[in-house]
Amino acid sequence: MQTFPILADIHTHCIASGHGTQDTITDMARAAAKCSLRVLGISDHGPATPGAADSSYFRNLLLAERKRFGVSLLYGAELNILNEKGDLDMEDKLIPLLDYAFVSIHPPTFRAGTVESNTDAYIRAMKHPGVRFLGHPDDGRFPVDYERLLSSARENHVYPEINNASLMPDAYRTEGRRNSMRILTLCKKMRLPVLLSSDSHGKAHIGDIQYILPLLAECNFPPELIINGDLERLSRILKES
Repeated sequence: MQTFPILADIHTHCIASGHGTQDTITDMARAAAKCSLRVLGISDHGPATPGAADSSYFRNLLLAERKRFGVSLLYGAELNILNEKGDLDMEDKLIPLLDYAFVSIHPPTFRAGTVESNTDAYIRAMKHPGVRFLGHPDDGRFPVDYERLLSSARENHVYPEINNASLMPDAYRTEGRRNSMRILTLCKKMRLPVLLSSDSHGKAHIGDIQYILPLLAECNFPPELIINGDLERLSRILKES
């Protein structure tokens, strides 16, 4: 059976995301070192998320340490798509200063629409400078046209993630397994790389992709299409424009 080790986990959240965790970036870097990760990415929620930090926090990340406990650190953001027009909750001039950005749909910052309008929101959002990843596009509460979404992602050098938190038994997102399998199947066909993510809120699940692994095996997903299995590939993708 094919193995799928990851060397980087770049969808994680610290205390700045306002979701109840008290873990700092230092706490999370220490946990990443214990997991033998070589790269940890902090991607806190954008300012529209209730309780999250404002834009000044993300500006100050430009001055943050780049290595802790032997782990290289990247600083990004998980930005909220606010509407069908694809507006984001951070100004365009700040986003490219970060190492990367996810664009995601969350309640209560986005009101679910039709398959067409939800897909349009993602496609318009991914055109903002600095956006590199689609955050948990598996959420059945916000249905999308995956063929159109992923085709547009490939054209714009944006990549979908497969989100471990969406697959947990107590996941609050719906239809995570079915939709993740659909994404993987299409990405395999399109030769579009994917990012495997823990979406750990705090240090507890850093590097955890246990619920993703059975899906990769089931669809015989090519290891060379896993972005964070190869640090050179990850670095190259983060520098795309």
